[in-house]
Amino acid sequence: MDQIKKMRDDVHLDEGLVEEILVRLPAKSVLCYRAVCKEWLRITKCPAFLAEHARRRPLEVLLYTRTTAAVADGVGRQVLALDAVAVSGGPRRPVARHPLMAEPRTYRSIQYCPLLASCDGLLLLGVGGVEPEQYLICNPTTRQWSDLPRPSGYAGREEHRESGFYFHEPSGEYRLLYYVSDWHSTTAYYCVLSTGADVPRRLSVQATPIEHTVAYHGGHELGSLHNLMTPAVLHGHLHWLQHMEAGLSGQMVAFDTVAETFRRMPPPPVTQKKNSNLLAADGSLMACEPGHLFIDLWALDGYAGAAATGKERWERRHRIEVPWKAYRLVLAAGDDEGHVVVGMQRGVVAYNVRSGTVRLVAGVGASGGGQAVDPSRHVLRESLVRHGFFERRPHPGLPFFSFCT
Repeated sequence: MDQIKKMRDDVHLDEGLVEEILVRLPAKSVLCYRAVCKEWLRITKCPAFLAEHARRRPLEVLLYTRTTAAVADGVGRQVLALDAVAVSGGPRRPVARHPLMAEPRTYRSIQYCPLLASCDGLLLLGVGGVEPEQYLICNPTTRQWSDLPRPSGYAGREEHRESGFYFHEPSGEYRLLYYVSDWHSTTAYYCVLSTGADVPRRLSVQATPIEHTVAYHGGHELGSLHNLMTPAVLHGHLHWLQHMEAGLSGQMVAFDTVAETFRRMPPPPVTQKKNSNLLAADGSLMACEPGHLFIDLWALDGYAGAAATGKERWERRHRIEVPWKAYRLVLAAGDDEGHVVVGMQRGVVAYNVRSGTVRLVAGVGASGGGQAVDPSRHVLRESLVRHGFFERRPHPGLPFFSFCT
């Protein structure tokens, strides 16, 4: 730090040049260089700078690793490590750690906090088990915590399904779309849990009740709804390959985040929906379909986003060759730079739709490790963007959930 300050004093750097340099640095370096001088502090706290810095940060894949850590009495404890690895290359970056089981010998219960979603550098965690009693939002870069309004309803008498965590541009809020149905599958409704509200808000849209067992009709599986929290976000819409609101139609579903309405859309011609997934990349809506040693990318041509034209057509535009048998996709995501990230149990590959290049991000044969990986369903971009809800609705965080330096 002293050398940086000396360089600043010896060489006059134009403010624009300083900004161009700082905006390319990792978040940790930006936070460090804020202490150089007041000018650099002002530059790095400017909202425009923070937004541009977040946009430039590389897309990272979130990976799980289960390890055993020693405790004071010498007994091991299972720990879940959450790491990030950039699609563009580089080593794993530790993000967070938290225990997987009760404290040894005492068997004191430790809250279960699954990672449910990520959006704009924020992580959404559920606290309380399979059906969380509380939802927390954290920024692992700034280490800030906040919580969403607690869901309403009757515990044990209703089934809850989180159905998408997204940014609502008109209000500047982050929202969780929340599906509720009773155990008799006779009534159902949707709620929105928002960073700008203190209580859940029930949507006026009519919800479709679903069965609690897998129902088959015409080859469609209503019970296979494991990708609700990874919708493809494009043009202010959330898109699911399988969703409750498709009913038995076999179509895909889109949710307008502004009008807060659902509509059905023609699905891609994939053979097994439960093994495929949607994503948004390079401004297009795409579908990933695993094959034997390849993954096909279908793109929806003629999709206007705001309103279906009836002339949409799915085209198979890319085939990604992978070094392992591709069966079920765990991760499928993309970005505006044309990167498509696909994760399976054997590893993660990145494909660029513009250049046609393929890169092994993690897994068997990847640089930096020769073991299979456990990819999450989520990606991340570091973000230093300041969000008002962290100040308006602060939360102390989870004592057993530790961020890594």
